[in-house]
Amino acid sequence: MSDGESDAQARIYQERAEEYDELIRAEDADGRLSEELSRLVPIDDAVLIDVGAGTGRIARLLGRRARHVHLVERASPMLELAKQRLAEADLWNASFHLADARALPLPTACADVAIAAWVFGHFRSWMPATWRDDVGAALGEMRRVLKPGGASIVIETLGTGHETPRSHPALDEYFAFLESEHGFSRTWIRTDYVFDDVETAARVAGSFFGDAMRTRIQAERSPRLPECTAIFLACRSAAVAARPQLAGSGRDS
Repeated sequence: MSDGESDAQARIYQERAEEYDELIRAEDADGRLSEELSRLVPIDDAVLIDVGAGTGRIARLLGRRARHVHLVERASPMLELAKQRLAEADLWNASFHLADARALPLPTACADVAIAAWVFGHFRSWMPATWRDDVGAALGEMRRVLKPGGASIVIETLGTGHETPRSHPALDEYFAFLESEHGFSRTWIRTDYVFDDVETAARVAGSFFGDAMRTRIQAERSPRLPECTAIFLACRSAAVAARPQLAGSGRDS
């Protein structure tokens, strides 16, 4: 991804929150993400942290079953829309934090599950020189806020428009970093987009994924767009939880 593409993608979260929300509302039309997360970790009555919460997608998906959801997002327009969407859904067991994933404004050992969905993959392109340090810092913060035995989950795309996972050199390097250096295990599922009609699919998906995607949707005449999604899981052991914290570090020592 070029610097210009990275800048344009970053601006989405500041300038196009409503359009972004229209896109993500169409994904996972078959409800597989909720099923897979429930299989991997306990959700009922859990305290969840939604890291890089965007417009509240994970909170809307799991909030009715959780005891409380903390939404952490650094783009104010996204967080404001998340507040609106959760209110519309009559979900009130949530708190909202305008903050960076690398410095979560939450106490140590306060949550059962921390989920970063479609967040750190952006670090790989937005911060090409420092992404390992930046992702590592954010993962350290996720571990810090978990109770002993709590779980960190990272969710990322494996290919929009693909029916099986595809390879991408930069993302593959990042995925290997999660697995080899931070102890995550990986599974994947399909989370296809389904739009109201072909015209909506072409407009919304084309706006975010480019003219080639728009042309493909128009040619195939289908409102369904395949999507493969990776789910990475790591648990915080009691041994890690017992380590002393460095003052002001926000990470395990």
